[in-house]
Amino acid sequence: MRKLTLIGLIAATLPGLAFAAPSPPPAMEAVHTSPLSLALPQDDEPKGDKVRMTVVQATLAPGESLPDNTRTALRYIYVKSGRLQVSNLVTGDRQDVEAGEFAVESAGQWHTGKAMGAEPAEVLLIEQAPADL
Repeated sequence: MRKLTLIGLIAATLPGLAFAAPSPPPAMEAVHTSPLSLALPQDDEPKGDKVRMTVVQATLAPGESLPDNTRTALRYIYVKSGRLQVSNLVTGDRQDVEAGEFAVESAGQWHTGKAMGAEPAEVLLIEQAPADL
């Protein structure tokens, strides 16, 4: 009887051993959250649910500026290295953006960006627009 009890106990625990507990997910930490959200084109823009994304890589020498510009849709600026000051020429707001951070340029407002500090600013300019533009 003892053998049967022992065998039953072992048999009952084996299925649990075969399926180990799942490992915890990797630790992740948000390093930067933009104050604006990614958004699809609004109702007053051309219809369709597709968005065209264009990514341009640029390197600005220290003190060099991007040309004053305005866009019909949001533009995201990711700083890969260096520092960039993004200025909204309509509101006067300025944002200092360091390596690893994003800035967002609002649609329909004039902006510029300037490399700050002694090293070049390497940036990705990420533009979204309706796919049919």
